[in-house]
Amino acid sequence: MNKLQSQGFTITAECAAHAAEIAEMTSAAFARRFGTGDSEVALIAALRAAGDVVVELAALEDGMVVGHAMFSRAAARPAVCRVAALGPVAVKIDRQRRGIGDSLIRAGLAACADRRIEAVIVLGDPRYYGRFGFSAGLAAPLASPYAGAHFQALELRGGALHGAAAVAYAPAFQSPGL
Repeated sequence: MNKLQSQGFTITAECAAHAAEIAEMTSAAFARRFGTGDSEVALIAALRAAGDVVVELAALEDGMVVGHAMFSRAAARPAVCRVAALGPVAVKIDRQRRGIGDSLIRAGLAACADRRIEAVIVLGDPRYYGRFGFSAGLAAPLASPYAGAHFQALELRGGALHGAAAVAYAPAFQSPGL
């Protein structure tokens, strides 16, 4: 997927040219909600630098970044399936609650399936991510440093996680300050 038009914005996989805008928008969105976005910006940069990005999408409105979603390499232990981790996801503050994040996540999940990713994990609000099919119950048996009520999984291929005892995120997630 290179570009997809949706609800007044365009979703593109061509994110390199928008890296500075993505960083600024991500920092502002996370700072408003959590007090800082420095860790998320550093994580995005580290995942790119390590080559651990599976899918990266930006939403553009009149050529300006209004949203971003990243899916990175993760690993099931034992290796029973191919896994990606969703996050960070951010939408420009004045464009939130307009379907941008939803569209980015759905397009990203479809792109992951096209790349033969069989399961996706996420750390976030169960009410929000539940609408995409993510489940804390499905993730509960998986050992992870992020295990808990906000750790969720989604199988893109039914039964994909059967036999997995743990999931490991890309090394960038263990960087200091993240």
